Amino acid sequence: MFNDRCALGVVDVLRRAGRAVPGDVSVVGFDDSRIARLTSLDLTSVAQDVEQLTTLAVTQAVERLDGVPVARRDLVVPPRLVVRSSTAPPR
Repeated sequence: MFNDRCALGVVDVLRRAGRAVPGDVSVVGFDDSRIARLTSLDLTSVAQDVEQLTTLAVTQAVERLDGVPVARRDLVVPPRLVVRSSTAPPR
């Protein structure tokens, strides 16, 4: 798994080599970018909650600037799998 643009390159190379995606190989990208949603690709991708990530980052930055003690250093925002047609169940 890597970003969607790299996954697109992998799909292209696999298809040129005569491999079927997802028949022979499943491909998953990361970012759920616009490229993943192209009808010709329809790439399964891992999506991040960019709005929540941004809010948390800005909030922590402002709190640090204001001298507020850091309550938590590690914040986890769970990603979400967006299944499309570039993946298939295992054989």
